[in-house]
Amino acid sequence: MPAHTITFPVEVLANILRQATLVPELLDTSTSIYFESRNIVIKHFHDSMKTKTFHNVMEIYLYEVVMIFRFQYIPILLQRLQSIPPRSAIPRGHRCRRLDFYLGVGDIPYNDEAWYEGGHTFWGLVPACPNLEILVARVFTVRLSVPRLTHKALWKTIATYCAKTIRRLELYGFGIRMDRVEMMLRYLTKLEACSIAHVAEFNPRKNTYDDEEPKKRVISLGSCYSSVGLRDDWDYTKSSGYFNASTVSKFKTAKENLCWPPFSGSTPYTLSHLHTLRLDNFDSKRITQFNFPHLHHLDMYCFSDTKGLSSSRGSFPDSLTHLTYSGNGASIAQIIGFFPRLRHLNLFIEYSNFPDSHFTNPHLCLEVVELATWRSFTNPQPQTSDIFIAARAGKLPSLRTIQVTRPWGYSICESFPFEEKESAALGIIFQAVKREKPVFLRMAREHHG
Repeated sequence: MPAHTITFPVEVLANILRQATLVPELLDTSTSIYFESRNIVIKHFHDSMKTKTFHNVMEIYLYEVVMIFRFQYIPILLQRLQSIPPRSAIPRGHRCRRLDFYLGVGDIPYNDEAWYEGGHTFWGLVPACPNLEILVARVFTVRLSVPRLTHKALWKTIATYCAKTIRRLELYGFGIRMDRVEMMLRYLTKLEACSIAHVAEFNPRKNTYDDEEPKKRVISLGSCYSSVGLRDDWDYTKSSGYFNASTVSKFKTAKENLCWPPFSGSTPYTLSHLHTLRLDNFDSKRITQFNFPHLHHLDMYCFSDTKGLSSSRGSFPDSLTHLTYSGNGASIAQIIGFFPRLRHLNLFIEYSNFPDSHFTNPHLCLEVVELATWRSFTNPQPQTSDIFIAARAGKLPSLRTIQVTRPWGYSICESFPFEEKESAALGIIFQAVKREKPVFLRMAREHHG
């Protein structure tokens, strides 16, 4: 019998391949993303790209998720994303839903190539991908584990091209003033998860960080260390050689002409979809300009006085269940008192100062307290004593676990014999936890992988 060839419509093949290559984890915006392993993400990414047999059909999916680990690939990638494939009416970049930069992370160095030339638009890639749902940028310098000088056009670029679509935003390694964070976030009304490191408070009367064309920034490392001067030493008269003259001209035009998009709203700015917020510098005057009605997870670094914490209370709903806190001046009782439904409290005790607590009212929901250090040993005994006193007085009826977190292993029996005995008497589990990945933002670049 003669063989019969069955020809499927392109739409049917496209739907089959869509399901075969769909990896929901790559577009996740749930609270689990901050425990996301970069290696697992890469595996999902590679798995999603295995089926390439029918290239004409697959073309629309090949650039849905773009991950960049070497700067040298960016120029050709930019051309590719700006080009229009056969039998299509839109550029490839319009299909991109997730864009990740991992430059200077791990063993692949990034020497600030063309940063001064096009870093303020991520070398044109953000404008080339106007339908981004996820933007993850982790860009580190080989010279210092400090944020790079960053032109304010980058924040305007994100606000201009991502406002209508972005659901998850992560920025590591860029110097950004808190007033710029405020200006940028007010446009991102679909944002569900936001993590921004290296945020700096900015007072024009005291601070000199100029992000119009930043040349130098002095970074204070505390009273025990000398300040670090971060200087822009690029020769702006020379081309980097990575991009042609036309592209460089477009980068320059963007830097000079980008403006904040029109905005008709007023304070407080409401981000109704945001469930997770992580900022490594908490400016209560700026944060009170926002309303987060559905926030569940908050990382708060508050080194001002307790008034800064209490004054911002109105911005956060009673629905908050997970809090990471580092700061000075507020006791554990005060911190949890602001959040009546808090279930998980993570205290970064290494550089914090917590006065003795005086629990007057019970907290009915707190289940887990984690006491974390990372760079050096800090004895958690003052904090565990406060917690035990409150538990014995019946002020923490739901507490079931106390964890002490450090990046190396140790015997809990040898390190915390009293705490282990006391917690057992109270029916509380006391654990020593070794963290494979830190839960705080102010970490060296090798831990952001």
